Amino acid sequence: MTILEYVESLEGDALAAALTVLDHFTRPMTAKEIEANLRHRGISQARAAKVADAVKGFHIVAMIGDGE
Repeated sequence: MTILEYVESLEGDALAAALTVLDHFTRPMTAKEIEANLRHRGISQARAAKVADAVKGFHIVAMIGDGE
């Protein structure tokens, strides 16, 4: 079971608590953050700016680890 499936299976107070914790630790990425992350992965500045502008309204939330 994935964490998403687990959260979706919760009910009542448990679901409310899980959503409160997620809301506390997450927020949508800004267009500049999206662009910077794309640039960090080797995408050109021009392409990263276009992609970031195109998806900025999708309220992307990412949890980024150290890559290992």
